[in-house]
Parts: sequence; C-alpha cells; structure tokens
Amino acid sequence: MTNMKRILRGEGWYLFFLLPAVCLFILAVVVPLAMGARYSFSSWDGVSTTIAYNGWDNYVKAFQDKDLWRALWNTFKYAIILTILINALSLFLALLLDSYLKFRNVFRTIFFLPSVISIVLSGFVWNYNYSQGFPKLLAYFGVDMTSPLGNPDYAMMGLIIVALWQGIGSPMIIYIAGLQGIPGELLESAKIDGATTWKSFRHITFPLLAPSLTINLLLVMTGALKVFDLVYVTTKGGPGFSTEVMSTYIYRTSFDNFKAGYGMTLSMIFFLVLVIVTVAQVGIFRRREVDL
Repeated sequence: MTNMKRILRGEGWYLFFLLPAVCLFILAVVVPLAMGARYSFSSWDGVSTTIAYNGWDNYVKAFQDKDLWRALWNTFKYAIILTILINALSLFLALLLDSYLKFRNVFRTIFFLPSVISIVLSGFVWNYNYSQGFPKLLAYFGVDMTSPLGNPDYAMMGLIIVALWQGIGSPMIIYIAGLQGIPGELLESAKIDGATTWKSFRHITFPLLAPSLTINLLLVMTGALKVFDLVYVTTKGGPGFSTEVMSTYIYRTSFDNFKAGYGMTLSMIFFLVLVIVTVAQVGIFRRREVDL
C-alpha cells in the first residue's frame, strides 16, 4: 500500500495527460450509448420533444421481427465470406510478394492502392463498372452481361467483390510484416532437413503467422459486420432485401420510417452481437496462438 501511494505521488501527474482522451471517450461513446439504451425503451419517432416509454415492448417486437433476422443473416453471410476470401487472398499475395519476385515493391503498391480510395467512391466506380463498363467490354466478345447488383441472386456477391478489391491491401501488408519477422534460419534448417515448401509453410510459417492472422481476422470481421456505406451507395439494401444488412436496416427504420426508439433497440441488440462475436473471436484465436 505504501509503495502504491509513493508511485501515485511521484508519477500521478501522468494521469493528467489521460484526461483529454478519457473525456472524449466519455462524450463520444459512453454518453451516446447510455442515451441510446434509454431511447430503446421508448416509442420515440426521432423528431418530437416528448418521449413515451413502452418498457420491453421494442425488444419483444425485435425478436419477432422477420426482417431483423433476415438482415442479421445477410450481415453474417457477407462478413464470413468476405473475411475468408480477404485473408486467403491477402496471405497468398503476401507469400508471393515477400519472395524474390522482380518488381515486388511495384506490385505491393498496386495491390495496396485500392485501400486508399474511399468506400463511397469505390461503390460509385464499381456501380458504373457493373452497369456500363463490363457489359460494354464483354459485348465486344459477344457476351451479354447485366449488373449483378440488380439481381437478388447475385447482388451480395457483387458487393463482396467490391469489398474484396478494396480491402485486400491492409491485411496483405500485415501478413508481409509477419513474414519478415520469421527467422530465416528456421526455414533454412527445414530446407536442409528435406522439408518441402508446403511442409515448411504448414509447420513453420503458418504457426508463426498466428498473431497476424488473429489481427486480420478480427479487423476484417468487425469491419464487415458494421458495413454501411458500401451497401448504401450501391444497392440501399435491395433488390428485394437481398443485401439489407443490420446497419442499413437500422438506418432505414430510424430515419426513413421515423421509428427512432425501435431503431435504438435494434442498435442495442446489434451492439451486443458485435461484443459477443469480438470477444469469442479474440478468445478462440488467442488460444489457438498458444496451441500453435
């Protein structure tokens, strides 16, 4: 106890540097979260100055809302497919571009550049590509193509392709950094012992990339679950609810239908889902790192 008091007396002034960040966190996160939890128990329309509370009615309604479950299913389908594809392709590119490939720095720049472009701009560019660019290009080869964003069966995959094109750069850089941190002596020893390229990757490279894999899976999954701007500027959740995700459903409920109270209920439910997924994901892959 005496040591703690001595430390606080001597080093406590460092805490003053934390005050701006703590205040900003409270104002930007804690207060809006508390207000959202309060409004989730009301039938507020988002405009009126009076708030009528209805208890747990919004939550009961939410669990009976079929559109909520469809939006949640679309969200997880989008996030899981995108996470798998981005990590698989970015790892492949990292392995390729970490080797002695000629002009590898040029290729790294080329693959990273799309991540610099804003998601909104990417959505507009690919919307044009799907509706005008690719159909006109393929018409020269006698192939007829229509935009997948207008087809309920292919709209989700069309969005995933756009997100994959733009989101592959950052995970690739993280994997390259992880590869460069692997001691070359281990790979040389495995090669001397007669290990093939696949066995070296499976038993040496991949286990040592576990921290990079954990970071990329967490970042890509959480980002994909919270997707809004790409869906909103391309399909707005259509056609026929095929690309409606939780963020766009919450936005449409709160602002288009003037059901802010119910929208906050959906936000609280989605917030809990994100917390559970994040904690579970970190726990599983951190344990996997130890096993590897």
